[in-house]
Amino acid sequence: MANYTDWNQALIDYFIKGTPHGTKIYLSVDEDVIERIGYHFGQSSTNVIWVNDFCIAVRIKVIFEGQVNLQHLKGRDSQGLPKGVAFLCATILAASQMAQEEKTSETNYFKRLREILALDGFARPLGMKFGNEAEEPLWREWNRWLMEDRFLPSAQRGGGAATYINYPISQSLLRRTDKDRLRKLFQEKQWQAEWDAQTLFAHVRREAGAFGIHLKDLLTENKQRHEAIVEALHQVYEQWKAQGCPTADKNNYCTWSRHLFCGLYRTEEPFLGQVDYYLYPKQQRGRSLESVEVKQGDNLHLLREERPGWYFPLEYSVSQKELDNGAKYQISSPNDLDYLILPARDFWILIPDAENPDSGAYASWQAPSLGTEFILLCKQELVSDIERLRDEHLLKSSCTPQPIFNNSGWVELQQCMVVSQAWDGVFIKNQALKDALQPSVKLLISFSGGLRVPKIGAWLVNHGPQITIFGFYSTAELKVTRLSDNQIILESSQSTNTSIRLDFSDPGHYLIEATFAGESSQRLVKIVDWDELAIEKYVHPEVMAINSEYHIFGSVIGQIF
Repeated sequence: MANYTDWNQALIDYFIKGTPHGTKIYLSVDEDVIERIGYHFGQSSTNVIWVNDFCIAVRIKVIFEGQVNLQHLKGRDSQGLPKGVAFLCATILAASQMAQEEKTSETNYFKRLREILALDGFARPLGMKFGNEAEEPLWREWNRWLMEDRFLPSAQRGGGAATYINYPISQSLLRRTDKDRLRKLFQEKQWQAEWDAQTLFAHVRREAGAFGIHLKDLLTENKQRHEAIVEALHQVYEQWKAQGCPTADKNNYCTWSRHLFCGLYRTEEPFLGQVDYYLYPKQQRGRSLESVEVKQGDNLHLLREERPGWYFPLEYSVSQKELDNGAKYQISSPNDLDYLILPARDFWILIPDAENPDSGAYASWQAPSLGTEFILLCKQELVSDIERLRDEHLLKSSCTPQPIFNNSGWVELQQCMVVSQAWDGVFIKNQALKDALQPSVKLLISFSGGLRVPKIGAWLVNHGPQITIFGFYSTAELKVTRLSDNQIILESSQSTNTSIRLDFSDPGHYLIEATFAGESSQRLVKIVDWDELAIEKYVHPEVMAINSEYHIFGSVIGQIF
């Protein structure tokens, strides 16, 4: 049996490992997730019902004399992890079970939470006082830890009777009944194509009319959870295929996808203007995979992590044929993976590197954020759709599409940016393109400039970033709090889409909050002192021989003596 600490760490790993920085994190826990995590605790224990094991571990930790005691779950453990995550996941498990009913209420939620905690009754359990003295500090600690680790929190309080139960409800994405309905759809349509997440979403969305209210709302209405839903759908699809496409009642919920997917990494030769695209392998979320070897042509590549969520790009550029038709590259190790897949797509969205915006690199890291210029690589037939979006003043881009391959149907549009939120009344031929470009938020905090500290996502004291609130409103309320002493250092109304510079004169973490008309955005700034800088190891430059006398050393041509 795994204890509470084991479950706490495993659950955090499941939602963080392989996840790119900047991702909004949802603790979407249900029986499937618990069983998958538990299976990898001890694969020899085939008869263990891991949901029961998890619930017992939580009860042992928090139930004392028939009451809930959360005091010892506040704060962080010796590894710096929030201690309350496993309990929060128990509350989300209750919410996922309750979500099978169309109507949400405190009674339904606490009835299921009491079942998980083995307590009788229907109301809020004894010991869980209403408000700040109960579970809310655990949520705040989790949200703060996420921001310190450069992720975006999603859990938030509600209003009225749902003030505190909205925290777990906001985390529950796909229910068991939703997943069963999706698997049934996959089987009915006989879908087995190697689609990536965005392409699958476009196909599923066309079938939304046949779904229940909850799943239909997630697919068509809930823009703020769009990216999380897209990833969740793809995980269900890949898991279903890995099991051999079974019926909904014959699923093995412990199965992982047998494939890795890749995006594109763009480079441009600065003098000749030559543009090349490279395979950019994505890590599997929630899973640690070591010594992954991929065969590309006659060459074998060992994948190495470049950043959370991504491996380094492969060595050889992508051909027009691969871009046209997609491609599969055999994975020789480990044995439970089959292929690295470049999906066949009509378009790719490439954004600048948020870790190093001055590098000039573009890749398919994520959907474009408000205020971010991006490059759109697409087939020629999509240009009419893009022109329609420009005519409707939803999208701006450079005027002339630039061809990528000689005599090919692929073009690039540079300096693209979403400039409006009024997308609902506009229709184009390629719905997937609209889904990918339509903004999911109306307010976003962005950082730029300053002196960045590589690899840790921080800025140097007195050289912090400029802050810009991007949004579709003219102003927003800005609040900056120093977390070490909860001191508010700025609280004012600021114009949107205009950068401001603040005086970050003390090291520490600063919470930046922007709000307007019910919309909100949060980011955390980490400021470090100069003595926290580490000296980088000297790396010998790459050497290429020109002739017997001269060699190129990085960017320097030198003579051999």
